[in-house]
Amino acid sequence: MDMQLNETQQAISDSCARLFERRAGPVRARALRKAEDFDRLLLTEMEEAGFLDLYAEPDAGPLVAALVVEWTAQAAGLAPVGARSLIAPSVVDGVLPLVIAVADQKGLNAVRYGAEADMLIVVDGDEATVARRGEFTAATVRSKFGYPMAKVTEVGGARLARGAGAVARRWWRIAIAAEIAGSARAAVDLTVRYMRDRSQFDRPIATYQALQHRIVECHVAVDAAQWAMREAAYHGAPAALAASAAITASEAAHRVFFETHQLTGAMGFTTEYDLHLYTMRLQTLRLEMQGMRGHARDLVAARWPAAS
Repeated sequence: MDMQLNETQQAISDSCARLFERRAGPVRARALRKAEDFDRLLLTEMEEAGFLDLYAEPDAGPLVAALVVEWTAQAAGLAPVGARSLIAPSVVDGVLPLVIAVADQKGLNAVRYGAEADMLIVVDGDEATVARRGEFTAATVRSKFGYPMAKVTEVGGARLARGAGAVARRWWRIAIAAEIAGSARAAVDLTVRYMRDRSQFDRPIATYQALQHRIVECHVAVDAAQWAMREAAYHGAPAALAASAAITASEAAHRVFFETHQLTGAMGFTTEYDLHLYTMRLQTLRLEMQGMRGHARDLVAARWPAAS
């Protein structure tokens, strides 16, 4: 695996950055959350630009699809990019609708983008079901955790091929890790800027070594999440690597949430400040798929099948 972006990847990165500059960012995310909505316009423009269909492209593939998920999260984009560009293409054939949600059979009470979805993929162990709009019922659930949430009931639809659930679960973990890596990176960058600007005892707080150590540990944790996710995506999301990436990312999410709010003091706990736009999403992501316990259980099963 090359640690540098190749020419194609860099071109996609630059194109995404230009799109996000126009259509994403904290101001846009704040307005959407106030309206309890998601960014259909951003998702539409990403689809028109081809950014949601890179999974099967020979010159891009799953790794670049995962990078786009990461970059979208870093730009505070509020849209189900991971489900549409990583999870669904791994198990569903044919043309995909714009808005796709994914849920665990045991977690239908809190499904991200469930009420907005044109398609719902429900994972139940190694099996999975796909339901189109009208084949499931979704009721919006009010939440402060960064995403539109819904309670899903009465799921119909069609059973996917045998083993589709296991495949979807692996790519779901990559999507979670990618979103955590992007959101956590943005939270750390925002906190670094705050520490440079905020003075205490006539010195920027960024000059205090104890605080430097804490933000550097966050930076290292995000780096670990980022590269664990990219390695797993590059190798096709084998179960052990996907679970490891999700665990590494979940640990980073926990550290970044705690430290960035502590390092920004009272400002970091206000909704007027942008930090919560990233960190509240981290809280949701690290609990998805039954959280660390679920990731660890699948990691053990993948590495030591006889023990599971």
